[in-house]
Amino acid sequence: MMRSRKTTKQRREKPSRSSAGTATPSTTPEQKAFDTALEQLHDCLNAATALSGGRIGVVHTGRQNRVLMSYAKTITHCMSLQALSSKPQTMPEGNRLLDHFSVAALARCIVDSGIMTLYLSEPSLTLPQWDLRRHILFLHDLTNRKRFLTSLVKAQGGGPKPPFFENYDEIKRGLLSVIDSRCNELHIPPDRRDEYKKGQTVFLDGVRGAVREAGIDVNTFDFLHSYFSNHVHSHPVSLLRADEQRISFESPSPFQLGLCATALGAATDYLTAVNERVEAFTGEMSRDPVGPLE
Repeated sequence: MMRSRKTTKQRREKPSRSSAGTATPSTTPEQKAFDTALEQLHDCLNAATALSGGRIGVVHTGRQNRVLMSYAKTITHCMSLQALSSKPQTMPEGNRLLDHFSVAALARCIVDSGIMTLYLSEPSLTLPQWDLRRHILFLHDLTNRKRFLTSLVKAQGGGPKPPFFENYDEIKRGLLSVIDSRCNELHIPPDRRDEYKKGQTVFLDGVRGAVREAGIDVNTFDFLHSYFSNHVHSHPVSLLRADEQRISFESPSPFQLGLCATALGAATDYLTAVNERVEAFTGEMSRDPVGPLE
């Protein structure tokens, strides 16, 4: 999935040379990779914000609006990643904290939101397929909200339930009815239908099904998702090799620079793929093959 790109900086700069005509001492390979990846994300973000801004005020279908919301989420994560990664460059020596833990966590968020954006905008879907897909997402939203609001009520010692619960059962029955109807129409086996109706499903064929559908290499996805997830969840991989990796909170080690370069590169790859899809899928209602469906 990773692609070689020339950055704006690379296009405008030439190697510096000393008065003797020889190249001046270069930075480390890790620092070079980090700087290049940061510049590439900057260029990609400029394209994304211009594209997103150009969609403001345009009338879209409900599906397109959801795609644009997921796209905005992806862009926002990338902007935060860029800001966090750029911060050490503005700090004095000895105080250059590069928070690679949070960089990795943000990169995982970008991978996730990028996949969701591509999943929502899959152009090959028929109306019944999209309607099933969106109602499964509605059911997951309902189930998830019930879970955390139930816990909130218990944490507060009981008492009145939030308004959410007033028509919860009615809304759930309506969602299950549509899911049943669309599963019948699409000849989906009973065991898969039962799984969908539990409210735990996000992607019809799992996240790797969504990855394959988007044309992303599954092995690359598995590497990035597993690697970054260690930092999201504070797994041992993120902690046990601190001495070996020379983790520093004053000046980033080669390992920290390398991890962040990988995160920035992944963010750029996913944002590039999403940019291409959003440009083709939004901008006017006719670009949504399913048509108006709220």
